[in-house]
Amino acid sequence: MTKYKKSFLDEDFRRGVLTLLEDARKEALVITGEFSTLGYYQDLKTAVRDAINRGVQFRVYLTEENWGVLNKLLNWGCEVYLGDEPSKTHYLIIDKSSWMISEEHPRKRVGVRLGEYKKGDPETASKLAAKFDRLIEKAHKLRKPDWTKDPLAKFIQSPVDIGFETDSSGIDVELQ
Repeated sequence: MTKYKKSFLDEDFRRGVLTLLEDARKEALVITGEFSTLGYYQDLKTAVRDAINRGVQFRVYLTEENWGVLNKLLNWGCEVYLGDEPSKTHYLIIDKSSWMISEEHPRKRVGVRLGEYKKGDPETASKLAAKFDRLIEKAHKLRKPDWTKDPLAKFIQSPVDIGFETDSSGIDVELQ
């Protein structure tokens, strides 16, 4: 078992996730609240997409309705379940043989994650996978992205008037 500690940009946590996702061959299960790490860290976003492109089935249980994240996961082909039972501790289970735990930490804060991960521990990984299965029994499976709720789509459709002209046709003059 490898423990990871607080680090400036959660480097230890990210290194653990990357290690496990690189080894994934069949399935990755995630139990989380909002999956905000996809918004923070490009390396984790790339690792998730690489795993999916290798044929890894990605299944995610979340409790927070963040449509920016939900739409992204659904668009990538992930199975996404939205539930009511919160999990302050977050889990990643790979192929029912390896796992990672991210202990409870302040939301949307970088550099505060503590936890551990272990490769080659099917006994614990299977117990965590059973927890995932129990959670999704009561959850709502999302079928397709809902772009009408996506914050970026909303912003593009209704841009904020910032009080001055934003026409870029004269950008060459402005750059001189």
